[in-house]
Amino acid sequence: MLKRISFFLVVLFCFVCFSAGAEVIEQTFEHKLNVGTSAQSWEHRIDLPENLQAKNQLFIKRSLELTDKLVIEREELTGSYYYIKVRLPKAWLFYAKGSVKVTLTTGTTPSTSVPSSPTGLKVSGKALTPDFSWTGGSVFSAISLMERESGKTVWERVLIGKTSQDLDEGSLKGNMRYMWAVKQSGENAKYSSEANAAFRIDIREDSCRYCRGTGYVTCTRCNGSGGIIVSGPNGPVYQTCNQCMGTGRERCTFCNGTGVIHTPIIVTE
Repeated sequence: MLKRISFFLVVLFCFVCFSAGAEVIEQTFEHKLNVGTSAQSWEHRIDLPENLQAKNQLFIKRSLELTDKLVIEREELTGSYYYIKVRLPKAWLFYAKGSVKVTLTTGTTPSTSVPSSPTGLKVSGKALTPDFSWTGGSVFSAISLMERESGKTVWERVLIGKTSQDLDEGSLKGNMRYMWAVKQSGENAKYSSEANAAFRIDIREDSCRYCRGTGYVTCTRCNGSGGIIVSGPNGPVYQTCNQCMGTGRERCTFCNGTGVIHTPIIVTE
């Protein structure tokens, strides 16, 4: 019995010492855009204080809290600093604002735990503003989208507690090829290997549903009769409709008279 009590006291002592040595650093970054202002990104860095460096302390984990419209584009956690890049979308009718609260915990032994890569990557929804989804069990996910021809990253987000995300800013281009990737991490910010998938945006020709492929619709002025009744000096007079020139039809404005519409579609590769 005495041995059990002694062992318990030793474990408790070690836990208290570790807890006493750990430090928590919190910092909140707030941003705002006026109405009509273009989207903007900001970069922030939190360095490990010198007094903690002297105690051989390291940043070992982080937690994040987002508010309003602010999104996270990128982050990095090392033993000596934390870096985060945040963004506000363009403010249209109202000003845009948001904040991110960063909580950093220090310790003497960094975690080496790395989660497995996400699986089941899927892109769906509207072709130019698609939805991305995957299967994963970690709290944090980092997603990025790249143009395959240029190698340029066109969109990226760090997500909290989500396994799906729509393209929430901008839109894609037709007849273009894309690669998207997602990785995940726990509180220690050690990310898994990326899982990636490719797709392209093709343009499909469909028959215009407004004119049924004819390129023309019924004249809105004469209702297809080709003529209208107007008042003359001796009473009503029938004359040729000057909007459709007597044909009773006018060009479909939806397809611009071609009879076809071009629909962007997602094609996985």
